[in-house]
Amino acid sequence: MAKSYSYNELNVIKSLIKKYGHLTYIKSSVLEDEYYRQSGVRRASGALYMAAWRLENGYYDHLDLPVA
Repeated sequence: MAKSYSYNELNVIKSLIKKYGHLTYIKSSVLEDEYYRQSGVRRASGALYMAAWRLENGYYDHLDLPVA
């Protein structure tokens, strides 16, 4: 079963989007490593790409995440 993203994890993804643009432009191993260093959680690149897509398309707007 998929593990939900914490508020901190979503903030990390938001900061990665700000740094790199769409996460599909980052090599998967680089994305996974940088995400782990910042969040302390291991996630596969595909899951991160989908979470970034959902973040960019307003699926997490109700959380009122700070501007990255």
